[in-house]
Amino acid sequence: MGSHESRDERHNHNPFAEGNVLPATIPTEHIKGMIVNKQGPLCFSCHPDLEKGIPGGKSKHQPVLAGECTNCHSPHKAKLKGLLLATSPDLCLNCHKDLKTKMGKEKAHQPAARDCLRCHVPHVSPQAALMSQAIQPLCGECHDSKSATFGKAHISIDAAVMNCRNCHDPHASKNPKFFKNVIHPPFAGGRARTAISSASKDARHRV
Repeated sequence: MGSHESRDERHNHNPFAEGNVLPATIPTEHIKGMIVNKQGPLCFSCHPDLEKGIPGGKSKHQPVLAGECTNCHSPHKAKLKGLLLATSPDLCLNCHKDLKTKMGKEKAHQPAARDCLRCHVPHVSPQAALMSQAIQPLCGECHDSKSATFGKAHISIDAAVMNCRNCHDPHASKNPKFFKNVIHPPFAGGRARTAISSASKDARHRV
């Protein structure tokens, strides 16, 4: 293999493990890394299913669109599954620096602090924000929308019609309930339930 790295890591990229590196790495002065084509087309030549899924996705990870696969993956070998360069959330926060700062200064949502892949997929998604599924069932995996406490806190609004992110920050917040910095004043002051209750009483008296 000459000057190439030894195959002593837990996970090896198949072309590298098989010693079949020349088809991908031929010295050229035009492309970084002496590869025969840009990363995107080169990687998609062996991963066509990923490329085919991109056009139909509602949200797409920018490094995937830019063909910057080595931002997250090693092209040769890695100790981590998927040839990842680091584990989540460290790998993700290496690019999402503003989010890293926010999570460091404020109360971090525990799923976000543990693993971004708990809620997101890394390449392309049929949902917004690279979410792994629609927001209601996603949040519902941890938050029981059928419970009495949930109903009381959300003034009995049907969870199926909610967009949790309209009011809550899914990553971090200064508020213990993860409210966004700008929220509807009645909710912020806990007055929404009282206002609706009063309106309901008035309606009953008028009947």
